[in-house]
Amino acid sequence: MAAHDPRKVLESLRNHLTQPEANIAFLLGAGTSCAVRIPVTTIGAAEQQQGEPKTRSLIPNVAELTEICVKEIRKLDPDGEAKRFGLAYDAIEKEIKPPHRAANIEDILSCVRRKLHAIGATDTLSGLSSDDLGRLEKVIRATIAAQVNPDPTSFPAKLPHEDFVRWIARMPRSQPIEIFTTNYDILVETALEAERVPAFDGFVGCNRPFFSHDSLTRPESAPGPAWTRLWKIHGSINWRLDTIGGRQRVVRTEPHNEGEMILPSHHKYDESRKQPYTALLDRLTRVLERDDAILFVCGYSFSDDHINAIIFDALEAKRRPHVVAMQYAEVEAGSVLADRASRYLNLMALGPRTAHIGGRHGGWRLGELRGASHIARAFDLDAAPEGEQPTGDGTFRLGDFARFAEFLGALTRPD
Repeated sequence: MAAHDPRKVLESLRNHLTQPEANIAFLLGAGTSCAVRIPVTTIGAAEQQQGEPKTRSLIPNVAELTEICVKEIRKLDPDGEAKRFGLAYDAIEKEIKPPHRAANIEDILSCVRRKLHAIGATDTLSGLSSDDLGRLEKVIRATIAAQVNPDPTSFPAKLPHEDFVRWIARMPRSQPIEIFTTNYDILVETALEAERVPAFDGFVGCNRPFFSHDSLTRPESAPGPAWTRLWKIHGSINWRLDTIGGRQRVVRTEPHNEGEMILPSHHKYDESRKQPYTALLDRLTRVLERDDAILFVCGYSFSDDHINAIIFDALEAKRRPHVVAMQYAEVEAGSVLADRASRYLNLMALGPRTAHIGGRHGGWRLGELRGASHIARAFDLDAAPEGEQPTGDGTFRLGDFARFAEFLGALTRPD
């Protein structure tokens, strides 16, 4: 197995991140929200004795969110009656299971919406009527919305997103930073406002800002490069459908728990819901078409086929775009990311213990141990047995968004 020097990789990342002319974009997935940790209010005696961390994620990860939603779905079945909603869920999960991973609640929601779109008034699908599917869809989106919309008083004193945003604010550049996220929560927005960074999310207006497709496709319709772009591909808990003069449009409001505009798939009921999703995916395509575009990926598991297609098509079509995928967990052999990273020289997949760089899969090893403290924010060097020298092996930590944000924050201040 090849060896990759984390110092060289970090120096390369630092050079890209501090270039004023660089075309930089970010894709932030669910892992970036899970990186926000808060104290656990109740903890068992066994856990205290084991010395386990007394924290939890402010917002659950996708697997946890799926479990929570499944419990709420099964509650739809009254005691003593046939478990039709539970059986329907099981049937849908089996029907849509992806080949290389477990089905998650976004997969389920997308399938339920497809069935709602296709079902007739007197039909049944997966054992459910149209009204039943409507109830199922509503419970799923409301549960998701409630879980990703925690009480602001439960937020930690500082979000890791604030270091991320502080880097945006303090780094001079000629091109706007573009942030794409699949998250429904408003943690990025909270950090942008806390740091007073002007941001544009495709909505225009003063009373009830509405989504403007033109603002994404026509440069003259958007603010200048000093404004950070925030593109919420899968919708948001502070979006709603509004009707003006008999026509529907998407507006931005206060966060709510109805999940009306949670959009994990391209299958939509109407053009109003479809417009943001397709426009934002098209924006990602345009960004990756720019000369020397660099997309930093964090907290994203490469489980969205539509986003993956845009990224991989751009990498295959042109040599100029570069993608740096920082992964919290090891990149599994045979996964779509491992496969593409072995084929595309302009795709780096950086895992905790191994990485794919330049098409080569290898472990992390410092080439020079002196000065290792300078990379300690991003790389944990393995301890050596007593009396022995370290081997240089270690764990690359930038797949943890909190560590990546800390790394970015350090670029704005002297060591």
